[in-house]
Amino acid sequence: MLEFHRTLLTLLEGGQRVAVATIVEARGSTPQREGGRIIVAEDGRTWFTIGGGAFEALVIDDARTCLRESKSELKTYSLHESGEEALGMACGGRAQVFIEVSGLVENLLVFGAGHVGRALARLAAGVGFGITVVDDRSAMLDAPAFPAGTRLVETDRLFREALPPIDDHSYVVLVTRCHDTDEAALRALAGQPWRYLGMIGSRRKVRVVLDRLLEQGVPAATLERVHAPIGVPIGSHRPEEVAVSILAELVAIRNGVPSPGRIR
Repeated sequence: MLEFHRTLLTLLEGGQRVAVATIVEARGSTPQREGGRIIVAEDGRTWFTIGGGAFEALVIDDARTCLRESKSELKTYSLHESGEEALGMACGGRAQVFIEVSGLVENLLVFGAGHVGRALARLAAGVGFGITVVDDRSAMLDAPAFPAGTRLVETDRLFREALPPIDDHSYVVLVTRCHDTDEAALRALAGQPWRYLGMIGSRRKVRVVLDRLLEQGVPAATLERVHAPIGVPIGSHRPEEVAVSILAELVAIRNGVPSPGRIR
C-alpha cells in the first residue's frame, strides 16, 4: 500500500494526470477483491493490477475515457460469460469499480517572481490553481513570499533549463522583469501544448515581441493563441490590481468565457 501511494505521489508531482481505479465491491468470483487498485495514465500506461485479463483491460479503457472527459465515475462490471454487459468471463462474479481522476487541479505556471508574479500566485492559489513560479534569479524565489505549496523553479535567463512539465491543461503567465526575458520565455514555450498563455506588456511591446518571434520562425498559428496584453481592462497599473486583472482572465478561460485580452 505504501508503494502504491509513493508511486501515485511521484506521478502527480511530475505533472502526470492519472486515474485510480479501485474495486469498491466484489460479489461472487472476481479476479481481485475489494481494495484492489490500478493507476492508469492517459496514454494507457499502468501501475499495479486488479487481476489482469478482459476485466482489467475494460477498466483501463474506461479509466482513459474518464481522463479524456475529466470526470470520475462508479462503474459496474459483470464477470459472466453471457448476459447483458457480460465480459465473456467464467468468473461469474460482479464488481463495482470507482474510477477517480487525479491531477485535475489546473496548473498555473507564473514566469516571473516579481511583484505581479507574487501577487498573482497568492490570488490564484485562493481559487484553486496549483502554482509553479519560474525565474532565473534565485534570490527572487523566496518561499515565504508565495502561498504554501508553491513549486519554485530556478531556470536560466533563456528559460531553457529545468522547465516544469507543461500540458494542454496548463495555464502559463509571462510577467518577467523585461521585454527580453518575456520574449525568451515565449520562444521557449512556443512548442508546448498549453491551454492558455498570456504575456504582460503594452500593445506596442506585445506587437514588437510577437513580430520578432514570427521572424524567428515561431508559427503564426501559435502566436495567435497568445493572450496579450494579458488580463481584462480595469485601468490600473498597481501590481496587486494587475494581478486581479490577470486572474479574472484566467477564471474566464477556465469557465469557457471568451476573453478580450488578445492581440490579433
